[in-house]
Amino acid sequence: MLKKTTMKDIAIRANVSVATVSYVLNRVGNQTIPEKTRRQIMELAEELRYIPNLAARSLANQKTGLVGVLVHKSKHLPYWKLHAQLAFIHALEQRLTAAGYHTLLYSLDTDNPSLDIIVERKLEAVFLIDAQDASFYSISRHFVEGIPLILIDSMIEDKLFKQVVFNYRSALEKALPDDLSQVCLIMEGFNNSLLTRYIRSSVPLADDAVFEIRALQDLLPAMDHRRFKQAIVINEFIGSYVEKTGDFGHLTVICTCNSPEMLGERVEKILFQGDKAEAAFELMQELLHHSDYSEQENNCYFVD
Repeated sequence: MLKKTTMKDIAIRANVSVATVSYVLNRVGNQTIPEKTRRQIMELAEELRYIPNLAARSLANQKTGLVGVLVHKSKHLPYWKLHAQLAFIHALEQRLTAAGYHTLLYSLDTDNPSLDIIVERKLEAVFLIDAQDASFYSISRHFVEGIPLILIDSMIEDKLFKQVVFNYRSALEKALPDDLSQVCLIMEGFNNSLLTRYIRSSVPLADDAVFEIRALQDLLPAMDHRRFKQAIVINEFIGSYVEKTGDFGHLTVICTCNSPEMLGERVEKILFQGDKAEAAFELMQELLHHSDYSEQENNCYFVD
């Protein structure tokens, strides 16, 4: 008996993701896929005698009202990142519930992000928070049939996926003084390398004046540099710790956890006026209800 051709077989031959094959074969009109790639997939499907699973397609078209929120679990997740993630998830869940959706929260194993259980739930949309570069495509390929996959606090150069991040560049422009000779940037560490590069490229500072903090001990090198008189800190939890040291004559904190009250009066605070959870929810609604969203040029939504 001949083995039945699957989407995975076509994806391997075409050198694309299973999700891309699914978008093409199911004629999902809200995805930006080159015409050449579409033709190649259709030709391979005919060549390999691919037979679509109509029963599965029918089930996928039924509305479940389930929205997934995926986060990486880690034994070493710093408390400031945990607070930020929980605050975002709480705010997003409130909006989803008010709109009639059910939220399914799932923690991903960093080393082995298995998604078999969550894929069976037939999600209508998925939010992926602080995606790790190494596991991103292994996660995204599980979600087919045009399910919107929205990245939070992550960036990727792939037009198939939408992203919601703070507008760090605008905030840093407000924070930077004219004289940068005695200024350092202290920023929280992210799993996503493209987001990290975006932030670092937003400040004209030397590499030895930028410090990424994943644990409190990472602050020691910044404190040892006597040449820095002013510090710009991303994240108010880290900023509060830096403030207590008293090592800097001027401290500016870009607040990412919506908790500016934890900082003293002498600290210059820069707040984002937009609501990241609201922006993410509205983007999901747009992707679900507008079939032509792939024609939009905007792929990354910055929250000011």
